Amino acid sequence: MMAICPIMKFDTSREGLHTLYKPYQAAILEHIWDLNIEDRTGMTSAQVHVFLQQTGVRELMRSRASVTFFLEDRVEEGVLGYEERSGTGGYHRVYYPAMDREQFADHIVETITNKLREVFPSKG
Repeated sequence: MMAICPIMKFDTSREGLHTLYKPYQAAILEHIWDLNIEDRTGMTSAQVHVFLQQTGVRELMRSRASVTFFLEDRVEEGVLGYEERSGTGGYHRVYYPAMDREQFADHIVETITNKLREVFPSKG
């Protein structure tokens, strides 16, 4: 396995987004992308957490802190963006895709390729 960022690994034994992310993380990205096919629809970390809990799938259930850390890591990576909105209890981040699935795929291929060139410079 190869680390892409602090919590993403490249696992060739898996399929789809599961080659890069844990099941709950892949579910989060897929859900956010699906919500944004027609309209721009953001989600707070609380809404994402509720979505995972409502799936009823044990392996997708994580703490809200895990959800928030994952969302923030994707913001740092440029996969997601956010807007701050006021609400009950103060300001909340509302997350949106900064990349669609195709842009994300290009980003991942470039990231992995660049890292491999760094590790094996004679092959680049």
